[in-house]
Amino acid sequence: MKKWFNLLFGYVVLQVTGEFPERFFNLCAQHRRDFWRLRWLDAHTVQVRVRLVDLEELEELGQRCGCTLEVLSRRGGLAQAQRLSKRWGFMVGLALCLICVGVLSQFVLVVEVVGNEEVPSAVILTELDRLGVRPGVYAPSIAQREVANEALIALPELSFMAINVYGTRVVVQVEEVDERPELLDQSTPADIVAAADGIIEDIQTSAGQAQFVDGDIVAKGEVLISGTIPLYEQNPEKPYAGDLVVHATGTVTARTWRTLEERLPLTVPTKVYDQEETTSYQLKILGLELDFFEKSSIFPEGYGKITRTETLKLGGYTWPVSWTTTTYRGYTVQEQAVDPQQGEALLKQLLQQRLERLLEEGEGEILQQDYVTRVEGDTLVVSLVAECREQIGRTVERPGTTGHTEPEEAQVGEES
Repeated sequence: MKKWFNLLFGYVVLQVTGEFPERFFNLCAQHRRDFWRLRWLDAHTVQVRVRLVDLEELEELGQRCGCTLEVLSRRGGLAQAQRLSKRWGFMVGLALCLICVGVLSQFVLVVEVVGNEEVPSAVILTELDRLGVRPGVYAPSIAQREVANEALIALPELSFMAINVYGTRVVVQVEEVDERPELLDQSTPADIVAAADGIIEDIQTSAGQAQFVDGDIVAKGEVLISGTIPLYEQNPEKPYAGDLVVHATGTVTARTWRTLEERLPLTVPTKVYDQEETTSYQLKILGLELDFFEKSSIFPEGYGKITRTETLKLGGYTWPVSWTTTTYRGYTVQEQAVDPQQGEALLKQLLQQRLERLLEEGEGEILQQDYVTRVEGDTLVVSLVAECREQIGRTVERPGTTGHTEPEEAQVGEES
């Protein structure tokens, strides 16, 4: 422990020369001044180590006993500080660095989102940026609770948010809303209507009355399962007892035939870029933008812009330092012919995507499909004819309320 204390506060390698060097060390002992590493060079010369803070007093003791003291070296932390204190440039730079560290440590460098699975971090960070939580902002100025409450209002997918500031790092802890099954509205009348033409293969009714049977041909818009169920009694004088109105539910699986079409001009305007290009650069630090090309945003029409941004990533975090390179190239618009084979492949891909989107809601499958390609003038036309199996029943609500309705004749009789 004493060794580290001496290294911290500094010590001096001292050479003592005199007729009787012993007297010097006796005086040091009387005045309780430590010395160590005593080494005799000859009968009148001794090397010893003493504390730096005791040097001035030891010089007086040396004069009293007729000894000469020579400082061979100064070592330790305090000695280095005294040596560096004479280098004003270094000291000023050190002071500026300490000030910069103290000031910059009050600004946010990293914003991190944890706890999200379904909601993308980019969506949360964009909302926080709108509310003032971003890299480069003064950390003590963040109203953590108020910002979290406003963000929760704007992001209904989240049920909880806490903003914690740890120095230059902001950690946003979130929890997502638990998805609950949608409750079926039983109070609103509804029918099951066909979403496409087809031949019914299977009809299953949970509530309501089926209007067709397996094998029937139905058209788009027809009611497949009605939410109105007529009631009958055994009394022959009054066999009709009104209707029971319900929210119809059920599934109707049918074979359908889908016909889709896409068109593509055989000549399209294309940008032909020049060989010459102009490049501008931008450095962004803590929200401060430094442009290295004054006219980076002033270009007439007929120029294309390609922007590439590289962000500093260090220690697994993205820091608020980015370098943006923007390249401008002139171009002219020329009509160019489309390769028919490539155009046909593109249109087939688009048709396939459209068909898959149509079948998503009905959880359908494609049984057979065929493409027809033709040219009409300067337009390439591709048609898709597909035989599918899908669930074509769609719920369509109607005004009113569910429950039993009396026959119209009975209602008229009651009014009379």
